[in-house]
Amino acid sequence: MDRIVTTASLNDAEKCTAFVVFDTETTGLYPWRDKVIEIGAVRFCGGEPVETFHSMIDPGMHIPEMVSQINHITDDMVAGAPTASEVMAAFDDFVGTDDLVGHNIDFDLRFVKSAGSTLPDGSRKYFDTAELARQMVKGPDKVYDRDTGKWRTDYTSQYEVKGHSLGTMCDFYGIGHGELHRADVDALATGRLFTALMKDTDRLNRARRNSRMAKDFEFEIIEHIGVLADKTRGWKREVNLISWSGAEPKIDIRDWSPDHSKMGKGISLTREELDKLKELI
Repeated sequence: MDRIVTTASLNDAEKCTAFVVFDTETTGLYPWRDKVIEIGAVRFCGGEPVETFHSMIDPGMHIPEMVSQINHITDDMVAGAPTASEVMAAFDDFVGTDDLVGHNIDFDLRFVKSAGSTLPDGSRKYFDTAELARQMVKGPDKVYDRDTGKWRTDYTSQYEVKGHSLGTMCDFYGIGHGELHRADVDALATGRLFTALMKDTDRLNRARRNSRMAKDFEFEIIEHIGVLADKTRGWKREVNLISWSGAEPKIDIRDWSPDHSKMGKGISLTREELDKLKELI
């Protein structure tokens, strides 16, 4: 599924000092079928929360038991609450012209749009703390399993965090929070996480360098040797004979994210090594 918005860059995130962070709780995972039952938002200025918005929403349907077990929201708690259209109008007014931040923001934007919000629009920037965390804090490597034809997580690789969920990232940065999976709590925690990520100068600079290499470094593919793994939702590995800014061509073996926006660790081979590699391929 294509993203509903294009999220802003690391450089834009570092410059963002005023924003609204928001989160939703829903009856399920699919905005064309499920409904928003709670929304929370917090306005941050200068790294600190200054204003909040919160409302329960009557979805007009039964909240599945499995959902209630996660967020502890029951039918009784939303009975008599405002309708989605009423809440979304107030939410839009609260957001105003500010940039928006969310953890897996695409998910929440799809739901508020389905519920009647005018968001997303093209008048602001959108930041995803889950995406920023993946760029800045190393998780386990993804490896391609030829036997199953699927990518798997390699927990024997070096990593800083096992995943980039909101709870895991808050724990990594020592961010205190209440019981997660409630919209107001998650929104506040996400705002504090965004602030912590932007204050993490070392990881921010490293991620910026990696992003610049992937997007801005000019190279020419002279010969495409092959793709060692089929393109999936995970990263893929390409083997190319390339010329880096007109230099002597070399083989480059490199991992790329699905949209080629991020470049992983790679190695370069000489022409002699290339010939040997071709023999093996």
